[in-house]
This record gives sequence, C-alpha cells and structure tokens, in this order.
Amino acid sequence: MEIQKLFRDDPRYPSLLAATGTAPECLYYSGNLEVLQAPCLAVVGTRRCTARGESTTLRFAESLAAWGVTIVSGLAFGIDAAAHEGALRGNGKTVAVLAQGLNVLRPTVHRQLAEGILEKGGLLLSEYAPNEERYKSDYLLRNRLIAGLCSATLVVEAGYPSGALNTAKHALTEGRDVLCVPGRIEDEASIGCLDLIKRGAHLVTLPSDLIPILKLRPEKQHTVPVHLKGLERELYEILKKHPCSSSELTQEFSGRLVELYEALTQLELRGLLVQTQNRSYTVV
Repeated sequence: MEIQKLFRDDPRYPSLLAATGTAPECLYYSGNLEVLQAPCLAVVGTRRCTARGESTTLRFAESLAAWGVTIVSGLAFGIDAAAHEGALRGNGKTVAVLAQGLNVLRPTVHRQLAEGILEKGGLLLSEYAPNEERYKSDYLLRNRLIAGLCSATLVVEAGYPSGALNTAKHALTEGRDVLCVPGRIEDEASIGCLDLIKRGAHLVTLPSDLIPILKLRPEKQHTVPVHLKGLERELYEILKKHPCSSSELTQEFSGRLVELYEALTQLELRGLLVQTQNRSYTVV
C-alpha cells in the first residue's frame, strides 16, 4: 500500500474538513482523493449492532452509493463495516477513516475489506503517520474527521453513550445535518438515535429521505445495481423507464404473482422502489 501525505495548503485538501476548527495540518492517505469531491455522507453506529441495524445500513449505503454519494465511516465492527460493504455492493465509493497509521489496519480482520475499498477506487485516510504510537482515546478524536468530511451524518444504531453519538456531536458543532434511523424504545441500540431525534435530528426510514438533504439527483443514477438478479432485476429495468401500477404489474406477471410480490417487497426494503400517491411503483 502506497501512503502519501496531503497538507492543508494543498488544493486537493477536502474543503468541508478544512472549514472545521479542528482540521489537521497533514493527512495520510492511500487511494483516490477524488471521491471526496462527491457528496459525502458519514454513516456510523454501534459495533454491537442488531441484525436489523446491519441490514438497514447495507440498504442505505448501497442505494446512496449507487446514486453517487461517497460513504464515509471508520472501518470498525458493526455499522461501520456494513456501511463500507453496502457502498461496495452499490458499486460506489467509500472512505475509511482510521484512528492509527494506515500501515496498521484495525481491526485486522477487516484488512480484506480495506483492500476492497482501495480496489474499487475508494480511500483510506488518517491524521496519524505510519508507526506513530496511538491510544484508545484517538478513536474519539478520529470521529471529528468522519463528521468533518461530510455534509451530513447518518446514525443507524447507537447506545448511550457511544462513539457514534460523539461523531453526531461533532457534526452538530460544525452545523452539519444529523439523521437518525428510529428504533423500538425498548432496544438499547436505539436509545441514542431516539434521543437525537427528540433533540431535532432528522428522522429517516428510507434512503430516498436523504435526497433533498444531500441535494441529490438520483434520476441520473439509474444504473441497475449489480447484485440484482432474476425478477428483481427485470422489474427494476421496467420501472426505471416508467412507473407502473400494481394492476399493470400483476397483469404483466400474471403467472408469477408470488414471485412478483416477493420481488417488489425486497426492492422496497432495499430502498430501490417507492409507491407514489397514486399507488404506482417507481424507481427512487
């Protein structure tokens, strides 16, 4: 891995980060700096996420990456890993911000994920030089970079207290948008998100909820997600050309109704389809 330096006076230095009050004078990076020129969204959450939290993160990151958003996270277990993996699944770009030098990838089991990020044109970033001694508190310091690189921060699951809430705090300090996925009031992993929502964070339930916040134009990004197969892919191809009502689809696929309803449900759950006010299905 080739590790390079990026100084604050370099025109390639990320402008959103430079606008914060705590931007480091030097960053160390490996990969493609150009991914920071796209709309950037921080996606963070607990390391001990639920299955629901993981699937939600994959779905959001996959859809948003397919729309041209760069997903920024910290390469940790749980929500971070799902955010990076979802972005790669959406054939998009992602940035991993580390709390140590880039020559020391932690957790070590995510080395393959880090390599995948670079192979797909993404970026690894740190404010620490290779082999520089680091401490556990550096993970909290790192969070200001994750928030600072992005116009908004999405918190999927977070206990209280947590590193994800620390990242959200940095985002709020810099006047950036904070978005939260709600959860059940009984779930420990949702306490932090629900508290942020009570204090004014955006409540989001679908990837399409971020379109106005990030000022996206996803209608220009309707390439078919690479993972779609079979009827899901066929439906996506049809609906990206024009919306269809339920009756039109049932007539078209009259001999495959069970498969049709299952495919529509999966596409909706992944945030790839929505139903309009007149009950037609359309690609988001």
